[in-house]
Amino acid sequence: MVENKKILKTAINGFDELFADGGIPQGNSILVAGGPGTGKSIFCRQICYNLLSQGQNCMYVSFEENKERIISSMENFGWDIKKYIDNGSFLIQQINPLDILRMKFGSIGGSGSATEISYKIKPLVIPRDFHPDVITVDSLTAIIAASITKDKNYRLYLQQLFSFFEETGATSFLITETDPIPTRYSETGIEEFLADGIIVLYNIQKKDTRENAIEVLKMRYAKHQKKIVKMEITDKGIKIHPDQHITIDS
Repeated sequence: MVENKKILKTAINGFDELFADGGIPQGNSILVAGGPGTGKSIFCRQICYNLLSQGQNCMYVSFEENKERIISSMENFGWDIKKYIDNGSFLIQQINPLDILRMKFGSIGGSGSATEISYKIKPLVIPRDFHPDVITVDSLTAIIAASITKDKNYRLYLQQLFSFFEETGATSFLITETDPIPTRYSETGIEEFLADGIIVLYNIQKKDTRENAIEVLKMRYAKHQKKIVKMEITDKGIKIHPDQHITIDS
């Protein structure tokens, strides 16, 4: 049962049916975890497109792909995304993770004043006149790959990032790379503690084929199905089959 929280409906076919209240609690920060090729970026971009179509604002922060490739990948699914960029409702930011670390901590290796420098600078920059309903970060894995002092700068950055999302009131989706069949869902474990939700995407080998699947592992303030279900990546985007359960062979 949602505790006085509004619901964000992703409008991804079959996904919202995994929740008793028909969607994700607004304002939650959610890890989207999975191995390579599981559809994490597609999932987040489809949510953005669906919400943009409903008149909401979305911000997509990429630490890896450039803006042109993101637009192209979305257009490949038939999503006319440029009109939302042109009308100002969709903001794509490409950021070098090294620049984030240099800006916030003064140097890649950090220094005695790293904490003091970091707290003066926001973990992300949102234009003053832009108010996103959804923020996607693609990906946290890229940030930690750029950070030498993982136990210091990266953890500090994470804490500030989650606090920042809470202040904005936006629902946030943070992509993390894992093993194909993960036993942990983030690089350090602190992400899982800070996040309100964890959605896991799978690419499961079944004999000589592979099958996509999805699981809502955790979601604060919401009742949800606690099972792995079938997911398809079609030429129109992702489709979830809530009634088709998938087993993972141990």
